Amino acid sequence: MSPPQTPTGNPAPDGAAMPLIELRHVSKSYATASGGHITVLDDISLEVRDGEMLALLGQSGSGKSTILRLMAGLTDPSQGAVLSHGDQLEGVNRSLAIVFQSFALYPWLTVADNVQVGLIQRRLDARREREEIAAALELIGLSGYENAYPKQLSGGMRQRVGIARAIVAQPEILCMDEAFSALDVLTAENLRREVVSLWRDSPHDALRSIFFVTHSIDEAVTMASRIVIISSNPGRIRHVIENTLPYPRDPQSDAFAAMVAQVHDAITSLVLPDEPAGAAATRPAQQPTAPAAGKPSAAAPATASSTRVESIPNVPVESILGLLEILSESDEVINIFDLGERIGKEFGDTIAIVKAAEMLDLVDTPKNEVMMTQVGWYFLAAPLPARKTLFRQAIMKLRLFQIICARLEESPNRRVPAAEVLEELATLLPYDQPGKLLETIVTWARYAGIFDFHQKTNMIVPQEEDEPSDDADEPAGADGAG
Repeated sequence: MSPPQTPTGNPAPDGAAMPLIELRHVSKSYATASGGHITVLDDISLEVRDGEMLALLGQSGSGKSTILRLMAGLTDPSQGAVLSHGDQLEGVNRSLAIVFQSFALYPWLTVADNVQVGLIQRRLDARREREEIAAALELIGLSGYENAYPKQLSGGMRQRVGIARAIVAQPEILCMDEAFSALDVLTAENLRREVVSLWRDSPHDALRSIFFVTHSIDEAVTMASRIVIISSNPGRIRHVIENTLPYPRDPQSDAFAAMVAQVHDAITSLVLPDEPAGAAATRPAQQPTAPAAGKPSAAAPATASSTRVESIPNVPVESILGLLEILSESDEVINIFDLGERIGKEFGDTIAIVKAAEMLDLVDTPKNEVMMTQVGWYFLAAPLPARKTLFRQAIMKLRLFQIICARLEESPNRRVPAAEVLEELATLLPYDQPGKLLETIVTWARYAGIFDFHQKTNMIVPQEEDEPSDDADEPAGADGAG
């Protein structure tokens, strides 16, 4: 089918077609182990309209998948309403089918049998089922693989099976939950274009729209007719961008690049906002403090920045140092989009590295530029011992490190159980994963020579009390290496 003109992004006027599915002022909260509540989504109003391909774009943890689950009727809102064709959604949304990131195939079933799962609700006879399965496999390029098992297929082919299973259910809305993120770049690019073709030329009249969640800007610009950008902690809709580029879209065109830049700008303004007007003029000039021996006092003077508890990105110190090296090679300034291409990372990962460096006053981010500060220049030029001291001074301006150092100072034996720190992190920053956050805190503190973690005793200790190297490890429950 050929989709109608791209919607305007405003609520449908009286007499216009009712949205296929709508979230109206929806909030979603969950109870925490401490007896409190954490709000994942806050006052979300979102429509999926007839004939559109809608992208929901946001970083990990922004609640994108929760929105999809609400639309599917797999979870209920804490506040607000979920409507299907204007009526309150009751139970599972039968007019919607989902393609998952993890393929979600049954490994003991053949390709044909996995696709047949999508036909359960339609209650067809055996002959008609065989015809529907054959047609779906032909449509997504898997004819001849009916008797193969998932383990015999590539990742791209397994995802095609998931798409075929969704198609045979003949949904009004095909939903995809980061369906291409587990695939290699070339396979993902090919499948995106095939899904667009499927949407535009589907033989099933039932398929009206496609809704997909993603963290990839290029994916959203390639596929979507409307792009909704959601912020994190809690999830809130911040921007709605109409994408009127004609299909098929050319990633090499100036118009495509301009749309990518527009979406980049919108996300950057959320994660790395410029200072309010006049802030730089009223802030006293800061010069790097000369490196000094010894450890900083935990009782730093109270300031607005030191009393606010702010999380830190899950970024290793080596990535921050690498950013400064790139800036040094680029005359101390680089466009953030060029930086992402240079380091070969997703835009969200690139922003996390820049955010970490900015929190340490090593870089500044006017508009779309990443610029080395005077502190960053001193840091990069300094020998290793002085670098560690400068890094120590920088992280001790962050409230998280002040809190842990204060607890070490207050402890009679200058040791704090990691479990207590994890519990406090979960209370202070409920949107973060405390294990991963503590892992990053410890790796930064190790580099700065402030404190460390002992695996055998499960204790946070000042670094001068370090045990042999085989005892130093990551906090219990944390993922990855430090």
